[in-house]
Amino acid sequence: MPYCPNCKTEYNPGVLHCHDCGAQLVDTLDNNSPAVPCVRCGGDVTPDSDFCVHCGTLLFGKKSQCETHPERGAVAVCVLCRRLMCSDCAKEINGRSFCEEHRKVEVEEEWVLVFQSVDFFEASVVRTKLEGADITVSAQNEHSIGYLGFMDTPIGRTNLEHPVKIFVPFDQYVVAAQLLLENGT
Repeated sequence: MPYCPNCKTEYNPGVLHCHDCGAQLVDTLDNNSPAVPCVRCGGDVTPDSDFCVHCGTLLFGKKSQCETHPERGAVAVCVLCRRLMCSDCAKEINGRSFCEEHRKVEVEEEWVLVFQSVDFFEASVVRTKLEGADITVSAQNEHSIGYLGFMDTPIGRTNLEHPVKIFVPFDQYVVAAQLLLENGT
């Protein structure tokens, strides 16, 4: 797992820069604090982490308040936007905590869907924008479908339910979504 050398936060594989401080991630930390398993999901976290990057559980007795309900203690953070949440706000989906805003986002392993389109060329432009901003991208269905005489058109992809899907790592989702929103995508 990669780690931030400054704030010691652990990140998912494929992530290159720290979401909080922007530092380039390293494979190991120079301190003597080995990773320990998260009490909820078993994922590796550093002892000085505030939360588990894999499931969103607050760790090691850190006291925080829910961002929506400040009178309540937080029990988790959204694995995408890092919003602190109480038990009423946290939506657990497949062992991960999400806020209300992000609970319907499509997730596959450590990747989050940031864009999809039946227009291959539109998806290519989006991929180029994201990669140009140093965002790690993984695409599904980006190759020609060439199926049953269909040309690779939006109509063919719609009929075959075969959109191009653009995924980014968890910690890059908020930046990627904001970039696409600013560009009107």
